[in-house]
Amino acid sequence: MMILVLETTGPLASVALIDQSRNVTERLNDTRYSHLEELIPMVQALMGEKSTYPEDIAAIAVSRGPGSFTGVRIGMTTAKALAQIWQKPIVEVPTLTAFAFHGGIAPGTLVVPVLDARRNQVYGGAYRKTESYQVSEVIGEKAWALKELLELLADRQQEGEPVLFCGDGVRVYGDVLENYPKPFQYADEEAAVQRASTVAQLALNLYQAGIVTDAFHAEPVYLRQAEAERKLQEKCVK
Repeated sequence: MMILVLETTGPLASVALIDQSRNVTERLNDTRYSHLEELIPMVQALMGEKSTYPEDIAAIAVSRGPGSFTGVRIGMTTAKALAQIWQKPIVEVPTLTAFAFHGGIAPGTLVVPVLDARRNQVYGGAYRKTESYQVSEVIGEKAWALKELLELLADRQQEGEPVLFCGDGVRVYGDVLENYPKPFQYADEEAAVQRASTVAQLALNLYQAGIVTDAFHAEPVYLRQAEAERKLQEKCVK
């Protein structure tokens, strides 16, 4: 049994295969925002490398957002197409929660993804890693003003609990994060960005729990309107 995993919500696309024993093989693109051109070739290369055929695939997992609007659309559209062609279920994986499934993050850590949402906002949440492959939600996903998120985080961070900030918003809003009043650290380079290998671990949990959908019902999660859609709506109102 294998699950094919697609991650396109960040600047670098990646794909992975995971089996029931949590063995993961991953391919990571090294060209920023070339998802449309390279995602399917990456899938083909990965399946060829692992001698995996469509009949070996139990489900298609996709990082469903939030993140780059274009990237989220590409990943979801590709997952739906493959699911229809191969007649497979889809596992919709929450992008922010998946950050906490990186193997290098120790249980007991409060993982806080911060993705740049522009307009002085971040897509963020907080997830307590309780075991190697289990997390609990402490703050739900939302498009936040960063200071609001940090105030809530400081209230919910337990005594002595380490906070780990990750995501591309760390670079953009580092000056704000530096003023966080409680103990924290930044994720290393590998754990700081969206990766299919971490999405895969959460995808396996969801699949084993029977939390799947199909190509006709799977939907991306943006958390807010795209800038172009917002401007068009404002123009129509005027």
